[in-house]
Formats: sequence, structure tokens, C-alpha cells
Amino acid sequence: MSKARGPLPKHHITLWHLVFMTSALFMTMLNMPLMAQTGTKILFFNVAVVLCYILPISLISAELATGWPKHGVYSWVEEAFGTPFGFMAIFLQWFQSILAVVATVAYTTAALIFAFDRPLESNPWIMFAGVVIIYWGATLANFRGTRVTKRIAGTCLLAGTLLPSFTMIVLGLLYVSGPSQPVIDINLTKEELLPSFTQPATLYLFLSFLFGFIGMEGSATHATEVRDVRRTYPLALFIAALIGFSSSFLGGLTIAMIIPEKEILNTLGVLQTYRVLLDYYGLPSVLPIAALLIAVGAAGQASTWIAAPVLALAQAGRDGMLPPVLHRLNTFKMPVRLMLIQATIATLIALAFLIHRNTNEVFLYLTSTAVMLYSVMYVMLYSTAIRLRYKRPNVPRAYKVPFGNYGIWILGSIGILTSLTAFILGFSPPDEPDLTAKSFRSLIVPGVLITLCVPFILWKLRRPSWKARIPSKKPHPTP
Repeated sequence: MSKARGPLPKHHITLWHLVFMTSALFMTMLNMPLMAQTGTKILFFNVAVVLCYILPISLISAELATGWPKHGVYSWVEEAFGTPFGFMAIFLQWFQSILAVVATVAYTTAALIFAFDRPLESNPWIMFAGVVIIYWGATLANFRGTRVTKRIAGTCLLAGTLLPSFTMIVLGLLYVSGPSQPVIDINLTKEELLPSFTQPATLYLFLSFLFGFIGMEGSATHATEVRDVRRTYPLALFIAALIGFSSSFLGGLTIAMIIPEKEILNTLGVLQTYRVLLDYYGLPSVLPIAALLIAVGAAGQASTWIAAPVLALAQAGRDGMLPPVLHRLNTFKMPVRLMLIQATIATLIALAFLIHRNTNEVFLYLTSTAVMLYSVMYVMLYSTAIRLRYKRPNVPRAYKVPFGNYGIWILGSIGILTSLTAFILGFSPPDEPDLTAKSFRSLIVPGVLITLCVPFILWKLRRPSWKARIPSKKPHPTP
């Protein structure tokens, strides 16, 4: 009879565990088809993302995490602006993660349907069932805490994202370097490299690049479980950003060179590319294996997101923002009841695949709303970094954004402007047939406004009895 595992050691997440967990939060093949639709403009958009998003968020998150290494954005924003705003920040991060994970899991299901030659649009029940089974499965797995999360993150990232990405990129380069020619114009003229800023549909695709990287700071909720966090966290963030950027850029470019822009499907562009490559090399029977690996990668990302923001949300609950029944922890320090609510919300959102049969459009609604909500949270995060430089100048930070207060103002301002731009672009529909601006906004606007109001409603409804008592001894966890 095996003995039950005891509590986790205080510092059980290593540098590479943190790299994998951080990478698993944002790295996915999901955004590559959307990137590919920009053609040769993919270079411009990737450079813009590096300068306007990756650089500000990685440097600023590293400073905040090394100064306040507990509970991520909730602790950071609370320290700067108070508990209500800290709660709003973590609530937005948490809720957008549900939308993003449903989109990711839907992508996983679509990949499997496509690989086994089932017509996607005629299988709404399969889409719904796939989302529910994978999401609930990942939720149940994470009941056992970050020991499980870090293993899932590492295994799924390597087997389900890095391996299929690297394989597709190598096969694609061999394909276009042989008799086959790239389907995009590789003459790097000004017209081919720079997007038209007068076309909202083209600018909308910029959101796909942001969607491919949002959430890099999410692993900060595990900072207290990392040895020497003030050194390890910034290093892990920079390594993860480098891996993610290289994979996304080269993967999107590979798809753009092989599949004509008008034929790229939002959810299936990767497998479209794999089908062309495997047919060319006489290996069509390998396509289901590729789909299964990609599904493993997406499921790993879902698992990591399910575990990360909910931990900080539970801490906000213990500070009086949620009823005690919601923020109690199990023996593995996981807020099981909140995770069950999270999975229930995801199930309700997945009903969209039954109500609205166009999978591509549902996917766009989910990703657009997620990016817009996260943009609001990022405005708060960047403002927090600037305010804390003045409000808490003497708090030790092992890493600080270079060039003093000038540096934090420059990076913070770039981040705020980028976030506001992404929020505004989110109201513009992409270039999709049968999708009008009116119908697109009729769903996006109410969803965003209602979600923004919920944290303030909960703040008004809070009761003094909701705040957890601080025991003198180690608390006895509830099941």
C-alpha cells in the first residue's frame, strides 16, 4: 500500500520548470494560421510585437515579480491602487483565461476532427464534447496542485508544441527550397512588407500576434514556489519569450509560404500545412499522429492556464472579495470550488459551438474578447509599475527596468498605448464572409461591458465575514 504524498516542499519549481510553465501559458500553434494570413507582413507585425509587447511586459513583469513575488498581478495592482483594483485585475486575467482556454481546446478538437477526415462544420456536438472533456479532464488533474501542473506543462510543451512546430518548419523549408515555390511574393518591397493602416481587417490580424503571447506574466502566481525567485523568474521569462517568438514567427511564415492566404483556416491552418507536406513526402498516414501531438500541446496549455490565475483569485477571495465557500483550499493548496465554477463557466461558453455553427466565427469571438479583456488588465499592470516606482521606491527589486524612472515611463507608456490600441481594434471585425460589423459588435460589446462590471458588483456585495482569519498556526486545509 503506497503512502500518500505529503505537502510540497516550499521551493520545488526549478528554472526549467518555470520556463516550461511560462512558455505553456502563451506558446501555441493556435495563432500561427492567423499570423500567416498577413503574408510577408508577418515580419513587420512580429517586430512590432517584440517592441510594443514582449519587451515591455517581460521587463516590467520581471521587476514587479522580484519586488512582490506573491500572487502575481493581484498583489502588484493591489499594492499600487488598493484591493478593489487588484481584484479587478486578477478577475480579468482569470475570466479571459477561460475564454482563451475554450478557444485553445476548440482548436484542439478541430485539429482532431480534421485529421480523421470528419467535416468540421457538421460536427457541432463533437466540438462541444471535445471542449468539455478536455477542459474538465485538465481541471480534475490540477486538483493535485503544481506538482502535476509543472509535469504536464513540460511534457506537453515539448511533445505537443515544440516538436510539431520544429518538424513543420524544417519540412516546410525543405519543401519551398525544392521544386515547389512559396505561394507568397518573397520580393521584399515596401508594399509587401508594410501593412495598410487604412484597412481595419489587416490591422485586426495584429490581435492574432498579441494572442500568441498574452499571459507571459501569468506564471508569477507560482513565484513563491521558486528558489531564488529574484534571479530565476526574470531569466525564465526571457528564455520563454525567446523560444515563443522564434517558434511563432517561423511557424507562421512556414504556413504563409505553403498555403494561399485566402485558403488558410483560422483553426486548421497548421494541419492544412502538414497535409500538404506529408502528401508531398509520401507520408499522409502520419497526419493523425501530428494532430494528436498538437492536441497534446493545446491540452497542456489549457492545463497550465486552469491552474495559474485561479490561485491568485483565491487569494483575493481570502482578502474578503469572495465568500469563504469559494476560496477554501484542498490538501494540495488548490481552490477546488473555484476551479469547478471555472469549468462550469467554460462549459456554458462552449455551448456557442452548438448555437452558432460557424466554428471560425466562434473562435474569433472568443479570442477577440479575451484580448480586449486582457488589454484592460495590462493597462492596469503598466500603470502599476509606474506608480510603484514612486510609491514604493525602497522595496528591493533584484531586477529593475534599466534607465531609472525614464525607463519605466517609456516602457509603461508603450505598453499602455499598445493595450489601448488592441482594445480598440477588438471592436473591428476581421475580413470574414457573412460577418458584419454590426453582428460582430452585438456580441463583443455586451460581453466585454458585463465582464468589466462584475468585479465592481462583487466589491459592493462583499461582507466583512468573507475575509479569512489569519490563524496563529498552520491552517488545516479543507477537502
